[in-house]
Amino acid sequence: MFNSIEILILIAVVSIISYFSYKVYTRVSIDRVIKNYNFYSAILQYNMDKAYETIYKDNILIYSVEATRIPDVDFNTYTRDFILLVQKLLGPRLMNEFIFLYGNYDTFTFNVADYFNRKYEEDEIRKDSMENLMESELEVTPQDIKWPLLMKY
Repeated sequence: MFNSIEILILIAVVSIISYFSYKVYTRVSIDRVIKNYNFYSAILQYNMDKAYETIYKDNILIYSVEATRIPDVDFNTYTRDFILLVQKLLGPRLMNEFIFLYGNYDTFTFNVADYFNRKYEEDEIRKDSMENLMESELEVTPQDIKWPLLMKY
């Protein structure tokens, strides 16, 4: 029937065709993603905004109103929760597209975590609360302080 040389040649030809088909498919996919980058960016931005609002309302708002710093352990937990929520909102197909776009999973999650950090740093409620706290501390004058020894009974 077939001798071993013919089988090896057949395997080599199929392997070469498969390799070049994969390269062409990858190149077409890269071109498609690059051409539609604005579309992908808008989808990711929308889902990250939605996830941030959820995490912010559930976990961070109380710290912002009180103008206190989030403990590092809690902040790391909220960042991890944010990344997982973004992944759930995107779904498995879009996740694969974004992993393909960013090159690997770690780069994608790094960019999502960076977005979360920047949004937290730009927190307007926290900034306003800090300013109000500072202003209220500055409004106290020495005349406003009454020492117990100086008070008349």
